[in-house]
Amino acid sequence: MAKGRAARQALFTWLTLLAVLLPVLPLAAAPAIPSPAAKHFYVLDEAGVLSDAAEYKIQALSSQLAAKTNAQVVAVTVRSLQGEPIEDYALAILRQWGIGGKQENNGLLMLVVVDDRRSRIEVGYGLEGVLADAKTGRIQDEFMLPFFKNGEYEQGILNGYTAIVEEVAKEYNVTLNAPPAMSQKRAPAQNNSWDTLPWWGKLLLGLGVGSLIIVDILFFGGRFTWLLLSIFFRGGRGGGGSGGGGSGGGGGSNRNW
Repeated sequence: MAKGRAARQALFTWLTLLAVLLPVLPLAAAPAIPSPAAKHFYVLDEAGVLSDAAEYKIQALSSQLAAKTNAQVVAVTVRSLQGEPIEDYALAILRQWGIGGKQENNGLLMLVVVDDRRSRIEVGYGLEGVLADAKTGRIQDEFMLPFFKNGEYEQGILNGYTAIVEEVAKEYNVTLNAPPAMSQKRAPAQNNSWDTLPWWGKLLLGLGVGSLIIVDILFFGGRFTWLLLSIFFRGGRGGGGSGGGGSGGGGGSNRNW
């Protein structure tokens, strides 16, 4: 009887653990969607290819554009998508960040995946008229790819970004002023250690947790596992962002180099 009860308890514990760790499985196959920086929403350089001056220019011009038009243009760089389709990844960022106005859906994401040698411009429905797929493709072909092929990622990103912002400003009939010089160097962005952990590291971590749970069940009746699970389910998570609430993309274009 006691063995049967222990077996049922072990099975229930494993099922609960599986429900908790299930989100780890897709993360092992695809990178996590990054979170926007709290104070620098319009640029996220996870690949480390942009200087402080370049990030400052993008942030300043996009902030000015958003203030005058409610349209939002964001630039993101990452190292690799580990096989994830770039269309899905870009659209997920556009939606999760809420890029663009909620009503107008006039957000745009320029995504550069350095190690995969791929780029995409994801366009919200509200900007499709001014930045159709063919035009975003030409922007990449003419302003970005020639520099990417030579390893000049910063220059290619700035060229493409400037061309995009100018098109949006022209559509809304506004003038953007050159940003003032940087007053001081910004501190480096803090990366989320879980997001930068490779898939095999996440897998090993999951196996290690599972082994500890087995030891706990065999020698301590699972009391520590239940304690940790109760703490996990009582805890909450918070977040924030500076997106306007855009709900999705309308089109875009990809390029390889």
